Amino acid sequence: MANGAYLRYPHLNGDLLAFVADDDVWLAPTSGGRAWRFTADRVPVSHPRFSPDGARLAWTSTREGEPEVFVADLEGGEGERLTHWGNATTGVRGWTEDGHVLAVTAAGHASRSRLWAHAVPLDGGPATALPYGRVSEVAVSGAKVAGVSAVFREPSQWKRYRGGTAAKIWVDATGDGEFTRLFARNPAQHWSVMWVGERLAFLADTDGDGNLYSCLPDGSDLRQHTTHRGFYARHAASDGSRVVYSLGGDLWLLESLDAEPYKLDITLSGPRPARARRPAPNRVGGFAPDRTGRPAWSRSAAPPTG
Repeated sequence: MANGAYLRYPHLNGDLLAFVADDDVWLAPTSGGRAWRFTADRVPVSHPRFSPDGARLAWTSTREGEPEVFVADLEGGEGERLTHWGNATTGVRGWTEDGHVLAVTAAGHASRSRLWAHAVPLDGGPATALPYGRVSEVAVSGAKVAGVSAVFREPSQWKRYRGGTAAKIWVDATGDGEFTRLFARNPAQHWSVMWVGERLAFLADTDGDGNLYSCLPDGSDLRQHTTHRGFYARHAASDGSRVVYSLGGDLWLLESLDAEPYKLDITLSGPRPARARRPAPNRVGGFAPDRTGRPAWSRSAAPPTG
C-alpha cells in the first residue's frame, strides 16, 4: 500500500492516473511517483473517470448527501454537481462519445436492483435513459455495447459466489439493440467490462480469484492476462489500450493486453488528516478487539447511567 493508504477505483488518460484514497480523488503520473489531491472533501467518493479529451474528470461523490455525479475541469475549480437523483445506487461509469457522463442509478424505480444507465449532460439538463436494460456497468465503443447485470454487491465482497445473481456480461456487438449473454455455462462472476481495441476485457473469478481476462465480442478466443492469488483484482478500467486495476490496496498496470502487469509505485503527498492521532473519547460505549488484539472503540451515544 502507498503510504499506508488503500488505493482504489483507478482510471487513466495520457500520462495521468486518477484514483481514490483517504475519501478523496487523487491524480498521479501513470509512471508512478508523487500523487496530489484533486478533491478535498473527505467524503466517500468512487469511480473517477477522465473525459475522452482528458480535459475533465467525473466522479461519484457523497459531498451533499446521497451519491451523485460530479464533474470538474482538470485545471482546477470546485466540482459541479450534475445529478439530483437522491439514490444510494448512483454511480459514474464513464463518458459517452459525445461528451456526456455515463452513470447508472435506480432512481425513479421501485427497487434498487433496477439499475439503469443514463447519459448525463454537463449543462445541468435532464439525463437521458439509455436502452441497455438493467445494468450495473456499461462500456461503449462505437456501436459496440457491453454491460454487466445489475448486482447487489461488488464481487470481491462476495468471493466465489456461484448463485443465480452472479454478475453476468451481456454484449451488443453490432449496435442493433439485441444483447447476448457471454459465458452462459460458466457460473463464475464476470464484471468490470471494458473495450480494449477490438477485444472485450473484464474481471472474473473463474479460477477462484479475481483476475483479468479478455475475449472477442462474441466470447471466443478467451485469454487470461493475470494470475493473482490471495487478493481479487478490482475496479479495472481502460483508456482503450492500457488496463489499470487495484489489488490489495495497490494499483497495477498493463501497457497492453500482450504485456505483463506491474505494480505502480505511488506516494501520496500532503497531510493525511484521516491518519492523525486523536485522543480517546471520554466515554466508551463498547469495544471489540481486532485479530491483532488491538481494541477498537466507539463513543457512547449517551452518558452511562447507574
